[in-house]
Amino acid sequence: MSEPEPAWEVQLKEQSQTLAHVRTGLQSWMRERLEDPGLRLSGLRPPAGTGVANETILFEVERSSGALEGYVARLATPDPLYLDDDLERHYRMYEAMMSQPSIPTPAVLGFEADNSDLGAFFVMERVEGLVPADSPSWATTGFVFDAEPAQRRALWEDTVRMMVDLHSLEIGPFEFLRSHETSSGMGDCLEHWRRSLRWANGEDRVPLVGECESWLLKNLPEQTGLSWGDSRLPNVIYRDFRPVALLDWDLVSLGGPQADLAWWIILEPPESRQLEGIGSPQELVGRWEELTGQHADQLRWYLAFGAYRLAAILAKLFSMMAAKGHMSEEQVHAALVGGSHVRLMAGLLDLTPPSGVTPLLPALRLEG
Repeated sequence: MSEPEPAWEVQLKEQSQTLAHVRTGLQSWMRERLEDPGLRLSGLRPPAGTGVANETILFEVERSSGALEGYVARLATPDPLYLDDDLERHYRMYEAMMSQPSIPTPAVLGFEADNSDLGAFFVMERVEGLVPADSPSWATTGFVFDAEPAQRRALWEDTVRMMVDLHSLEIGPFEFLRSHETSSGMGDCLEHWRRSLRWANGEDRVPLVGECESWLLKNLPEQTGLSWGDSRLPNVIYRDFRPVALLDWDLVSLGGPQADLAWWIILEPPESRQLEGIGSPQELVGRWEELTGQHADQLRWYLAFGAYRLAAILAKLFSMMAAKGHMSEEQVHAALVGGSHVRLMAGLLDLTPPSGVTPLLPALRLEG
């Protein structure tokens, strides 16, 4: 959809606790939870190639019986990427999804709000398979890149279908996602990201967000429906090019399904357009409409919202990276002023971008 961003490389989330410390705390907790005082933990490691917000640890449990089981621990971070980051909400989403057999997700084992050794964390069963990487991008290397076109098409089609199945779920089990600040799930979601932008963009470094926010408020759709949030291939586990588990509820909301279409389009690597079998933005929308029987008639709004939300995320992420020495202030400025979030806001809403920045429109038909 877009040209490459200014030269910077996303740094995956660093662990705030040593693996030895995590192993000691988790082993004690797992022994009590599984009622097996002789079990042992091994193979602790962060996931490879994906994750900028989460402190995640993969590990094996050897039971006293000799059985070997795989698990994943998600730990609270002292340096969150997202405002009001709520680990328990993520756990509740996985827990709620366990009663939705049409959508495969990992089964959760338990949540701890304040463990004396590790702080807050939850543990879930590990689903075996492959996950497309963020760094380096799955569209330039790895199993999706190396696949045959027919394999890529099967992967893409089944992932779209899984997202459609998610969008068809009744919202009753997910009412805990509502803040009820407004009359709709999307209104609640926009209010959260308005606060997030002010939290992340305290020095007003991102252009056009004020104009975009005014337009979003003026044209807010009254939508309430389940939205995965971070709808991307790197948040799915695949086996034989078929999705076997949907992951990641960092951005989950009741903002409505079209938020997921827009986010998928915005976040898909531009190199993916060169991979035969991976559907185009127009194909994504068309397939979603065909499978749901609905019309994606609010896409301009949701794409603008996606660009606004991306601006908030990148403002915080780049500040964190600069603080750790992974980006210079000049790189931060260039990325925040000239990135796809600004170009999309300019193109979608006919706004004047900063000097030298080209407006951008996705390659699909838009109404409104």
